[in-house]
Amino acid sequence: MTIQKKSLISTLNTTKKAIVASTPVAPSASSSEARSNARGNTRGNTRGNTRGNTRGNTRGNTRGNTRANMRSV
Repeated sequence: MTIQKKSLISTLNTTKKAIVASTPVAPSASSSEARSNARGNTRGNTRGNTRGNTRGNTRGNTRGNTRANMRSV
């Protein structure tokens, strides 16, 4: 190889190492932390769905009963 090619390759490698070194790395979550987050999300979703279904059923029953009572009068 010529000296120019060696110099170019060396410059490219140095630049690549500098870019890799300056790129911030996001901290990874531990497996126990990931499990805790998953449990929290699952519990939250379950509670939200349960509450939503309960409210929907209550409102539906109330409206249905009210209409039925009004028609029977």
